[in-house]
Amino acid sequence: MSSEPKAITNIEVFNEWQRCLATNDEECTAKVVDLENYTEICLGLTPWTTGYGVAAANFYRNMIVPWADISFNIEDLQESPEGVTVRQHIEATHVGEFSGIAPTGKRVAWDNVAIVKVKGGKVVGQWAQPDLWGIYRQLAG
Repeated sequence: MSSEPKAITNIEVFNEWQRCLATNDEECTAKVVDLENYTEICLGLTPWTTGYGVAAANFYRNMIVPWADISFNIEDLQESPEGVTVRQHIEATHVGEFSGIAPTGKRVAWDNVAIVKVKGGKVVGQWAQPDLWGIYRQLAG
């Protein structure tokens, strides 16, 4: 019998990262994310950023502060040797400025697609595309 530890899959790394985010567990996050070398872009909201602290601050400012009663549901999750691709359906109530739009109190829903890169058992970056046009149409309509 082999005594080598079982390799962790990219989906397992992603799921642990999501658990850390949901519980705001920074110590856990540091175990599953390359904090220093992490790179990210959220198309339409942020340019490419380096460093998890910068990316997390952008995410908090753009996708947490403007919203209340937020729910994330994973609709599709695919694994590759380089990471995972995830499609989420998100619903939230608009309570703060979002992309120049003052709070409306409206309940809105949108999809988000992200390509999450994993290397050596750690998340090293992501390319994210929220449906900004869909959000805008619901808030402005």
